Amino acid sequence: MSQPIVEDEEKKFITPKSIIWFLIASVGMGFYYLIIDIGLMKVQGLDFFYLWNSGGGGGGGH
Repeated sequence: MSQPIVEDEEKKFITPKSIIWFLIASVGMGFYYLIIDIGLMKVQGLDFFYLWNSGGGGGGGH
């Protein structure tokens, strides 16, 4: 971790930092779809699990 930074290493596209940001973005999108599902449930008056099992949610129908 305390090694001097070489210029070639800075040009790498996949770094631990980019992986962490990708995971954060993935979790964020998951919450985004979850909020959409809850919003649809409230608007349409449907049960949440009905919406989830029927594949109508933003998650793609698990």
